[in-house]
Amino acid sequence: MVMELGTVIGSTTLRGFRFVIKDGREEHVKRDEFVVVQESVTANKILGVVKDIVVSNELLPEEFSRELRMSDLLLKEGEYPVPIVKTLGINEAGTLELPRHGIQPGSPVWLAEDKDLKALLELPQRRAAKIGSLATRKSIEVGVDLNELVSRHCAVLAMTGAGKSYTVGVLLEELMKKNGSVVVFDLHNEFTNMDFEGAETKIYSTERNQKTGDLLRIDASSLSLYDFMSLLPDITTTQQDLLDELLNLTKRFYDQYDLSTLLKTLSILYDVKKSGKKKEDTVFPGDHLKSMTRKVGLSTIGALMRRIKRIQRIGIFTLEGTGLDELVSPNQLTIVNLSESDEHISEIVVAAVSRKIFHARKKHLKDRQSGLKTPTFLVLEEAHNFAPASADGMHSISRSILRKIAREGRKFGVGVCLVSQRPNKLDSDILSQCNTQFIMKIVNPADQDHIRQSVESVTEDVVRDLPALARGEAVVAGSAIRFPVTVKIRKRETHVGGQDIDIISAWNALTKKNGGGGR
Repeated sequence: MVMELGTVIGSTTLRGFRFVIKDGREEHVKRDEFVVVQESVTANKILGVVKDIVVSNELLPEEFSRELRMSDLLLKEGEYPVPIVKTLGINEAGTLELPRHGIQPGSPVWLAEDKDLKALLELPQRRAAKIGSLATRKSIEVGVDLNELVSRHCAVLAMTGAGKSYTVGVLLEELMKKNGSVVVFDLHNEFTNMDFEGAETKIYSTERNQKTGDLLRIDASSLSLYDFMSLLPDITTTQQDLLDELLNLTKRFYDQYDLSTLLKTLSILYDVKKSGKKKEDTVFPGDHLKSMTRKVGLSTIGALMRRIKRIQRIGIFTLEGTGLDELVSPNQLTIVNLSESDEHISEIVVAAVSRKIFHARKKHLKDRQSGLKTPTFLVLEEAHNFAPASADGMHSISRSILRKIAREGRKFGVGVCLVSQRPNKLDSDILSQCNTQFIMKIVNPADQDHIRQSVESVTEDVVRDLPALARGEAVVAGSAIRFPVTVKIRKRETHVGGQDIDIISAWNALTKKNGGGGR
């Protein structure tokens, strides 16, 4: 039986109304609860959600009335609550359409039925990712459309400790149930222990001595001048000019090369410059190095050689990089463990791997016999480091390819997920292209403002509620779900990494081990 909650009062608009609660129904009215009211002309059912509760006191004059924001209903003697409802729309063939006629004051307000909410949230099984349940109704599961999530990109945004990595883990579990192909750039070693029945997990690292994972290899010939500049922040202008000319010349004659090729060329240049005698060029045909020797001094050549040797010692830039068929495959989760890498190496890895996958997908769609066959989803932890706002990353290497993927990836089957606790540090162009958002507790006004300006599907009332979200709750909005909802994220099925350390327990255990005190 449908439960009547109260009666519409005061002025109404197509976007919202207020109502007074019927005696005995107070416990059923709380923030984010769903209600139904009839449209005045058609009698269509309009779905709405309670966004605020104004509490007035009949014993006080109107000028002393007060408004309180409430997460749960609290009544005091002489006070009565007036819920403020935002209309979501009329259910038209499974989609919500804004009403075209008004809501009559005095109309009854009912509690929305579970079956109606389930019908609106329901998705075809093959596309649905079950991420949790409605925060106000634990019996109603919430899913998102994986096609929309991957192809139109998504963002997981939250302050530290609110549960964003846990939420990413839930998304990864759902993606692997659908035979997904996912590459995760893991900066804190939080996902390397994820294991799936019937799916493969591959782990790569940038450290040779890393205990878990194979060494990730980057094709040296894929590095641009700007990649080198990022790896060599102390490079001078003259060294940069020499490197630019060297790379252009090398690319003319070699489809693939490693750093040894560059060093060999510089060694010949150095010897010719030092001796003043012509030396046989075994690297390039013809006399291509002659003009280069006139332009630079010995110190510049020597300094650039030392810097390239420094890059060579990192050990991941090779003649042939890790193959695409190793990195990407259906039913495979690939973890790129960057927990031991500095920020420059991490950025190069993200840029190089993302470029390789994106260009291979473009190539495949032009020629079905080549390139990368598998659509791929890229997940970037600490995304503000790789897609920084312009003022914070003037020479960001990874931002340019991520912008391209955000704009064009849908056409080529490459999706991206930005994960960040600093939304205001994210590039607004890239964030605005993320058409599904999982937004958890955020209290920083600058972060809230950036979300407000960059994310089209997030309205003012959603932003206003972000500080009140509990740990593990997320506002889910955008193209992968029919209407914005507050979700309690479900329990993980796989190993959870990156959990907080119980400091008190650790201290107590160490004290007990040391006999009660001291060292």
